[in-house]
Amino acid sequence: MMPDDALRLTRRLAFFSIAVVLLGVALALYVLVAPTSSPIDIGGILALAVLWLTNLISMALNAVYWFIRRSPKEVRVTVAVQAVLAVVGLIPLVWTDTFF
Repeated sequence: MMPDDALRLTRRLAFFSIAVVLLGVALALYVLVAPTSSPIDIGGILALAVLWLTNLISMALNAVYWFIRRSPKEVRVTVAVQAVLAVVGLIPLVWTDTFF
């Protein structure tokens, strides 16, 4: 990969990472506000699931960005924080009797 190609790719990765997060927040807000005919209100759980999934996708894009560029160093911290949030999001799946 030529340096110019790597620069273009990482710019696209950064754009897609931000776009995924913004679309995830918009979709989570839509899920919370949308009326439902279900007797059980699962909007909050679905909104959290959407946010968790968009965080996971953004984390993968940021990790690829950091792997290609190796800079700035703050991207490492961002990926680490996103990884912690992804693991915290899996906790209810491990201890379902406590949370559900």
